[in-house]
Amino acid sequence: MEPVPTAELTLRVKALQEALAPAGIGLALIRQPADLFYYAGTLVDGFLAVAPEGQPSLLVRRPHHQDHSTPGPWPRVLYRDLKELPQILGQAGLEPRGAVALELDVIPAALFRRIQEQLFPGQSIIDLSPLIRIQRMVKSAYELTQLQRAAAILDQVHAEVPALLKPGMSELELSAALEYRLRLLGHQGLVRLRNWELELYYGHVLSGVSGLLAAYTDTPSGGPGFSAAFPQGPSLKKLAPNEPISIDLAACVNGYVVDMTRMYALGSLPSQVWETWEAVEELYRLFTATAKPGTSPGEIFHLLWDAVRTRGLANFFMGLGADRVSFLAHGVGLELDEYPLITSRFPYPLEADMVLAFEPKFFLPAIGMIGQEDTGRITPAGVEWLTHSPRGITIV
Repeated sequence: MEPVPTAELTLRVKALQEALAPAGIGLALIRQPADLFYYAGTLVDGFLAVAPEGQPSLLVRRPHHQDHSTPGPWPRVLYRDLKELPQILGQAGLEPRGAVALELDVIPAALFRRIQEQLFPGQSIIDLSPLIRIQRMVKSAYELTQLQRAAAILDQVHAEVPALLKPGMSELELSAALEYRLRLLGHQGLVRLRNWELELYYGHVLSGVSGLLAAYTDTPSGGPGFSAAFPQGPSLKKLAPNEPISIDLAACVNGYVVDMTRMYALGSLPSQVWETWEAVEELYRLFTATAKPGTSPGEIFHLLWDAVRTRGLANFFMGLGADRVSFLAHGVGLELDEYPLITSRFPYPLEADMVLAFEPKFFLPAIGMIGQEDTGRITPAGVEWLTHSPRGITIV
């Protein structure tokens, strides 16, 4: 176990506290796992209670029995029932002097109602999530190190792909071989997503027309999966010569997620694939040069879409028809779907040390999905890529 440095957690909480009072918040109760880990450095069944001033308290329902060496600098207060919290908060000097804030984008409605009715009847309860998501957009030096480590294991695994590819092996066999290697290199297994409707297991390994199947989730690629219970990702389809093979996997180290897609093929590919690949390369050049601090995500979005339209490929970009996704890049960090987003209307300009996964992808009917994805850090000079596997389509 590698604990998050205490100085890191202290700075994060201080930054949050400075944002609470201007927002009219007297008490923030943080519960969602990624947010709790971000500010507390550990996970419990409970809340981190943060007021605009003073020391936070970690309110723990489970586990009660835990090694004292467990990371996290904040004092722990044990409880068994939610009804105990008002008294506990009062004893800690954390009774709300202003609105109570919860992560309303993710907290279950039943829990919200219990908190509202049993703990703070008549008290104003507002959404804490925007403050947290905006703060988490910009990564610290510590966070960038964890993201670099996650990127490195993705690069290591992709280096082994050409030796693994064989005609007749299934998408599942290839995916399992890659997942096995990621785990041995330090992937924690779980990839967190904030949007309650999003689900993912490692990623999507798809070949040929499997890559054209849209998922029920808001992702460019989908795939058939195994059943109607989880219709996404690899299936038992066999890899065949002369079709594109897309490997889109996430790696997660110490909670931090990096996303990358690379393309492979056994044998040759149709000429349309190579013509489309020129568009992928152009979009990378444009994004790398323009994604700088101060730039509007909407400006980048429209620049890239204009380039796609100029090439006559708009009907195939980022999905087909009504299944097209609305983003071209997404933030990564403790979750795979963080801010910022490269969309037409994302309201916040880019800042240095934001980290995004850029994924221009085209869906060619009767052929498959053609595209690439890399995770990069925003710098004054442009994008500094964290993933370094060779780009292009690797022919085996």
